[in-house]
Amino acid sequence: YTCMAVPLTPTQRRVLDFLREFVERHRFAPTAAEIASRFGIAVKNGFYYLELLERKGYIRRKRHHPRRIEFVGENLSRSAVRIPVLGRVPAGGPREAIEEVEGELLLDSDLVGEGEVFSLRVRGDSMTGAHICDGDHVLVRSQARAEEGEIVVAVIDGEATVKRFRRWKGKVRLEAANPAYPPIVVPVGAPSFRIAGKVVGVYRKL
Repeated sequence: YTCMAVPLTPTQRRVLDFLREFVERHRFAPTAAEIASRFGIAVKNGFYYLELLERKGYIRRKRHHPRRIEFVGENLSRSAVRIPVLGRVPAGGPREAIEEVEGELLLDSDLVGEGEVFSLRVRGDSMTGAHICDGDHVLVRSQARAEEGEIVVAVIDGEATVKRFRRWKGKVRLEAANPAYPPIVVPVGAPSFRIAGKVVGVYRKL
């Protein structure tokens, strides 16, 4: 999978939405001072958000024409969808629960496919054999079941981990893709265990 834009935090998304709404209403872009006034921040931070949104590929500013902005990051596809990033998930072991939204990815809907999809950021190296590395974002389709050999986000005692799903001697065996990590074995139907979703893609920032 190829991500179409660098992810934005919720605050950055609000600033981008404000820029778009301002341009639609006035037919020209707000200044850094007007952005600062809208969000109650210093003018230098208004400049910061403009520079950041341009650097991340969402806008293009016209030099010597501060009132002219071109929105580019979301025009690459008419069918782009926003994928929420739900914090981090360790790949080394289940230590951290899936928690609050920390940003979002913008992807073409053809890449995402059907169903409800979210993203988690991986921490650890237990899935490197499956080309999932520390710092990657995995794209996860929400579902409670998995087929043999699929890579899933599993939740154990409220904490999440990325592993390959196997059935083994009447139990669930969650296997790493790195021989340095032992498998995690849990009873089928254990109340402390559930599958949060199936990994359907990986986004890596180069």
